[in-house]
Amino acid sequence: MKNLVLITLSGHSASFKAEQDAYDALRQYLDRAKRSLQADPDHEEVLRDLEQSIGEKLAARLASAEQVLTLADINAVLAEVGPVAGDSGAHTPPKGRRRLVRIQEGQDILGICQGLSAYSDIDVDWLRTIFIGLALVTGGAFILVYFAAAFFLPVVATREEYFARYGSNLL
Repeated sequence: MKNLVLITLSGHSASFKAEQDAYDALRQYLDRAKRSLQADPDHEEVLRDLEQSIGEKLAARLASAEQVLTLADINAVLAEVGPVAGDSGAHTPPKGRRRLVRIQEGQDILGICQGLSAYSDIDVDWLRTIFIGLALVTGGAFILVYFAAAFFLPVVATREEYFARYGSNLL
């Protein structure tokens, strides 16, 4: 037997029925948001806007007013909303920590030059020229390095996702 909780969010007229574990996940997220925004002079307004946004996304997921929200529904909405600025959740790396990745958006071959461009803030065309030059100078041996890097580097879909996950390179 599962306990159901009635959730009301600031700035949203509808109330939602949720399983206890889904409510607990939402409460923990909002508590973390509240703690991370304490220093912000507009923290009450930001929290109200955050709750309203979450409420709108939850309402869009529901087929009817009687549907019960599950933990999967809450997690999907919270993933869509993302972490609150200053939130020190385990899923975000420390600020300023960059990582070399492959970026699929705009890739010509495997996205390594796109990833290196985002990592180093060098134009991707320059990096492609350097890679071609190195391949010619080494008699094609550098191509093996390129494919080895493609095998080991994680893949990110877009540059925006990269900067959201690892932060901007510009200080």
